[in-house]
Amino acid sequence: MALTRRDFLAGTTAGVAALSIPAPALAADTRRILVVVQLAGGNDGLNTLAPISDPRYRTLRPTVALGPNEVLSLRATPLALNAAMGALHALFEKGQLAIVQGVGTPVVNRSHFESTAIWQTARLDPHREPSGWLGRALEQRADAVCQPLTALGIAGAGTSPVLVGTHAPYPSLTSLEAFAVQPDRRFPQDAPALNRALVALHASTHEDGMPAAYIRRVARTALGASAALASATQGYRSTIEYPKGVFGDQLRLVAQLCASPLGTTAFHLTLGGFDTHANQKRQQAGLLQQLSDGVAALLEDAEMHGFADRLAVLTYSEFGRRAQENASGGTDHGAGSIAFLAGAGVRGGLYGKMVDLGALSDGDVPATLDFRAIYASALQSWLGLRAAPVLGSTPPVSVFRA
Repeated sequence: MALTRRDFLAGTTAGVAALSIPAPALAADTRRILVVVQLAGGNDGLNTLAPISDPRYRTLRPTVALGPNEVLSLRATPLALNAAMGALHALFEKGQLAIVQGVGTPVVNRSHFESTAIWQTARLDPHREPSGWLGRALEQRADAVCQPLTALGIAGAGTSPVLVGTHAPYPSLTSLEAFAVQPDRRFPQDAPALNRALVALHASTHEDGMPAAYIRRVARTALGASAALASATQGYRSTIEYPKGVFGDQLRLVAQLCASPLGTTAFHLTLGGFDTHANQKRQQAGLLQQLSDGVAALLEDAEMHGFADRLAVLTYSEFGRRAQENASGGTDHGAGSIAFLAGAGVRGGLYGKMVDLGALSDGDVPATLDFRAIYASALQSWLGLRAAPVLGSTPPVSVFRA
């Protein structure tokens, strides 16, 4: 069956009716929320969580190593956070920040593209079937098909790969205004037309392998989500100060959506710029401050709007960086790095194996903890989903409170 422009428009309009917010979502005040933040470019773990008491740290990094005035010590440990992360340091002191050390992929891959794909699909062969780990996991939910706003990407570069399911992706948006979808006004939108279009859409389910059916599904999702967003986010007000710039705006949008009755369970955001081959100290510090201030602002906003106990934030980066600095005052692609989990439901502290600079692997901080262990904990212990169908047998790290 050929898909005409009129068919497409009629089908997407029908999607508004078919994908209106189900009643359970409006009352889902107990539903937990996971915000996943990608630190794109390969965040350097050694200058995020610095082994300041190890003299080899300054030997390997005579200009890039953090000095005494550039760190915030963690009590009773030989480690210190980058001083740019004062807000996250305060969360650590409150027991609401988990710092996971030595996180990485079982096989080192220094390609941004390949390693990012591995992290986002949670598959070591990520191109075999390119669905995202979180998109696949959320399909376990009973309302996964009828509720288009179960998950949202907050980004300007299209669908978030992490949120691509096996049937269709969850939508992405940069702002509520940009996501508004307007039907073509040249075609009448009367009830009989909507009914005919809806019947036609359901009748075409046998075309699930065809481009026309896929376009229909994505269109229904987009228009239904647009209508739901427009009606559910009107009452948000906040005095919380977010970092200036795109990342801060995205986090504010997450808070606005979480404070609404949409029932969205998962978000994915990206903070880029961590590919610090040159002039690393200043560049990374600015990015880590955006991350730290932004996450703290989101959690404070959550407290103000009554969903702090339901919110957790998880960060990841495609790889860490080499232990030894390069000639440009930066570091090159490496292996193991640091991941953060933050929120009132997180059991704060240090997790994973502390780096031993005398036991590097080909010049890299080794990945001593499989990244899928963090995902398993987020799915199983936080979202209440089965991890094994998505991640295999990787055991979780116990970073969430009971």
